[in-house]
Amino acid sequence: MELIDSHVHLNFPDFREDMEAVIERSLAGGLTAMVNVGTDASTSQESVNLAHRYREIYATVGVHPHSADGYTEAADTIKYLAHQPKVVAIGEIGLDYFRNLSAHDKQLDAFRAQLELAVVLEKPIVLHCRDAYTEILGVLERDYLPRLDGRLPGVIHSFAAGSAHAQRFLKLGFYIGLNNLITYPKNDSLREAVKLIPLERIIIETDCPYLPPQHLRGTRSEPLHVIEVAKMIAELKQLPLKQVAEATVANTRHIFKLS
Repeated sequence: MELIDSHVHLNFPDFREDMEAVIERSLAGGLTAMVNVGTDASTSQESVNLAHRYREIYATVGVHPHSADGYTEAADTIKYLAHQPKVVAIGEIGLDYFRNLSAHDKQLDAFRAQLELAVVLEKPIVLHCRDAYTEILGVLERDYLPRLDGRLPGVIHSFAAGSAHAQRFLKLGFYIGLNNLITYPKNDSLREAVKLIPLERIIIETDCPYLPPQHLRGTRSEPLHVIEVAKMIAELKQLPLKQVAEATVANTRHIFKLS
C-alpha cells in the first residue's frame, strides 16, 4: 500500500543521529514520497539539499511565523531557493498567535511577502495557523486568493479546528492536512470535522518529529507513523484503508505536482 507523508522535518536535530535510517525505514515501509518542509533560511536550504539527495523527497521553502522577526534577512535566500526544481511549495508560512514568538506585525509582513512570492512563482502554499484563523482567512481572502487565476491555493497544514473553519478553508479551495492530532482522545471536534471533510480534499502528514500517534505519545514521530493517520480517517469515515491511502496519495501528488 502506497502512502505519502506530506509534511516532515527530517533535517531537524531529532533525526541528527539516524536520519538516513529513518528515511530508508520509511521507504521500505511503503512511503513513496515525503515533503520536507522549511521553516527559515537554513532549514529551507537543508530541505532543498535533502531533496537533491533522495529521489523520493521533495522540499518546501519558507519562513515560519515563529521566525518572522528575521524574515528580512532570510528573504533573498528564500527567493533563490524557491526557484529550485524540487521545491513544490512556499511554506510553512502563516500566523501563530498562540506562542507569539514573533511580533504580530512582523508575522503579517512575512506572511504577505511570502504569499506574493507564491503568486509570482505559481506555487501552492503550506499554511501554518494557530489561534489566528480569523486573521489568516482575512489576509488570504484579500491579498492572495483573488490573484490565483483559478490555481489551487495550497494546504492548511496540521488542521486542528472544527467543522466551521474546515468548511471555510474548503470553500476557498484549500486541501486539509491531517496528522496524528486526530488520534488524541480530547480532539472530538476535530474528529467530527474529519467526518465532514471530503476525502478528495484530504492529505495526510506526520509533522515529524512532532505529534506521534496516541499510543506512542512521548516519543519521536517518524514518517512511517502516517499510516496511523490514514487508519483513523478510515475508521472515522467508515471506509477501507486502501481507499483512504489511494485518495490521499493522489491528492498530495495533485496539489504539489509531484512527479
